[in-house]
Amino acid sequence: MQSWLWTGSEFSPATSVPLADRGFRYGMALFETVRVWDGRIELWTQHRQRLLASCAERDFPLDEKIFWRAADVLETAGINGVARIYITAGDGGPSAPVTAPRTFLLIEAREPEREESWALGIHDETYRAPFGGLKTANYWFNADALATAKARKLDEALLFNDHAELVSACCANVFIVHGNRILTPSRGCGCRLGVVREWVIKRRKVEERRIRREDVVNADEIFLTNSWLGVMPIATLEGRPLGPRSIGPKLVGEMNRLRD
Repeated sequence: MQSWLWTGSEFSPATSVPLADRGFRYGMALFETVRVWDGRIELWTQHRQRLLASCAERDFPLDEKIFWRAADVLETAGINGVARIYITAGDGGPSAPVTAPRTFLLIEAREPEREESWALGIHDETYRAPFGGLKTANYWFNADALATAKARKLDEALLFNDHAELVSACCANVFIVHGNRILTPSRGCGCRLGVVREWVIKRRKVEERRIRREDVVNADEIFLTNSWLGVMPIATLEGRPLGPRSIGPKLVGEMNRLRD
């Protein structure tokens, strides 16, 4: 992994986070994840707009020139993989306003996912998304739920809120298909408004709504989206094979053409 810290005029190599930073101490940080391949940043404009909107919602001041410098760094890093840009609350007490946020940029090499479809489970513990689904550094629950799924030989797991409504997968947004209807959780349920999620919504008629557990277990088709996977069709849910898949694989083809 390579990492950099914004100095106010450029990104300089960094290997640590100051202990006084509230991103470290309290998880007070916002982020976006992007795919970088052959020197290209996928859907960079959309990710930039998403992070700007998140910072505005939480009153994090942000200089937009950071994004142009970040693009220069990522495009010349020579690494194919996943990058994240974090905006932390900087130093201060837990209730102090954010006046001097820090920006960290990280990139790690990854190989493309080789599986065409995944095995999916349902996580039993209730998930409470912070701030209605903003992408924050409070990610421990998601990581623990994913570890539990991996221990069961699953690729991912679905998370439900305390109203028994579908929120997302541990590290991805989720779409379910009933016949010709495509459903995805609304932000009111706590889902993260991911860039690839929006990419799908612009290409298909999608209902953003509250989705119950019975809607999920009776789905004809399920697929996940995130910035690294793109679109990932699901083969099984809790061991049950899903029916013939058509919408997910078609979207995979469209995403591959975008990436090519």
